[in-house]
Amino acid sequence: MHTKARVGRIAYLNVLPIYFALENIFGENSFHLVRGTPAELNALMRRGEVDLGSISAMEYGRAFRDYFLLPDLSISSRGAVGSVLLFSRVPFSRLDGRRIRVSAASASGAALVKILMAEIFEVQPLYQWGHLAGAPLADVAAVMAIGDEALRLKAAGAMPFELDLGQAWQELTGLPFVFGVWAVRRDFAAAHPGDTATLHRLLLRSRDWGLGSLAKLSRIAAACFSLTPAQILAYFNQLDYSLDPEHEEGLATFFNYLYNLGELDEAPQLVFFRDAQSMAGVEAERFS
Repeated sequence: MHTKARVGRIAYLNVLPIYFALENIFGENSFHLVRGTPAELNALMRRGEVDLGSISAMEYGRAFRDYFLLPDLSISSRGAVGSVLLFSRVPFSRLDGRRIRVSAASASGAALVKILMAEIFEVQPLYQWGHLAGAPLADVAAVMAIGDEALRLKAAGAMPFELDLGQAWQELTGLPFVFGVWAVRRDFAAAHPGDTATLHRLLLRSRDWGLGSLAKLSRIAAACFSLTPAQILAYFNQLDYSLDPEHEEGLATFFNYLYNLGELDEAPQLVFFRDAQSMAGVEAERFS
């Protein structure tokens, strides 16, 4: 008996443009949405408890042989991202040997902090992973937050120094930064290529609807945040939901930095799912 596909859905504001129409307009019921933080969805995909959905770029890098990337879908920025932020009590060049609390909900952001500290500021902080909500911050010099928590800390003016990791990455490399990707487990794609292709098209269709309705989505989201519709619209406009060759170069560059830092055992290949209805089976196109 074929059961519904389990589709991972990040429970953050930043993916509202991708999922709103899917959840509220299209009326599709051929899948089951599984909500969680990026770290939770990474673990669920790794264990095979989610079949397809959004995972961190870091998760793809660690287990790329288990996944196919879904073409033209990502959570990226070409510069400032607005919701992946490092807050510090001291200038970033003075963080050597000091503790940074890194959100346990993050994977790509946590890896990016390490790259930026080493490459731009030439410091080696002490990293402490943990949950940020309700946790005291007085015992750390800096904190790295993502998603809705980052937006709240920014609004509260938590610490005097603030670094937008997407902006810092672009200044370092000149490339977009891919924080998250959409992927499908290879075993699910092999068993259900048609379902995979259908869900991919549905996500693209929902994304396109969302990008054409950002002002409406900003008004809806403002009711749940201490932000105005104009502030949320500005935030959405900082984000990029595509995955073109320049994004692929940014992703490969990120993986190469991590390999050189010893964070990855090998530099991953970018392997994409292709529509099984237009090709003979599930094929992959490889990018070195």
